[in-house]
Amino acid sequence: MTTRNYRRQDCPIAFALSIVGDQWTILLIRDVLSGTNRFDDLQKRLGISRNLLTRRLKQLVADGILIKRQLPNSRRHAYWPTPKCTALRPSILALAEWGQSWRGDAGGTRVEITETDSGRAVGVRFCRLDDGQEVSPARITVKRISG
Repeated sequence: MTTRNYRRQDCPIAFALSIVGDQWTILLIRDVLSGTNRFDDLQKRLGISRNLLTRRLKQLVADGILIKRQLPNSRRHAYWPTPKCTALRPSILALAEWGQSWRGDAGGTRVEITETDSGRAVGVRFCRLDDGQEVSPARITVKRISG
């Protein structure tokens, strides 16, 4: 399914995929959120073709996920996360946790998510919005409410 087809679905997940569901897009957002923001650095890190990277970055700017700014004293530009982009961080980290748990091999790159000040491990979890109490995924109910 292409991102154009996602827009036809009346679903918040499909809407999200219409923006971040293209090949390389979520990894590109991951890298910008991690501080890699120059075109050449993104291209080298991902190994993506320059043409495809250009298209993805242009679309992410158009969708309000990234801001393109000219670097001081240069003709080059860099890409910075917007608040809309930063709001994707828990979803990306949840995907990282899931991938790390289920990919099956003990080797390869791993992700460690820690609190900046204490260095203690943290994770993406469900919690009640009124009191912050953690809730097991088995105790979650999801309802689709048509508008």
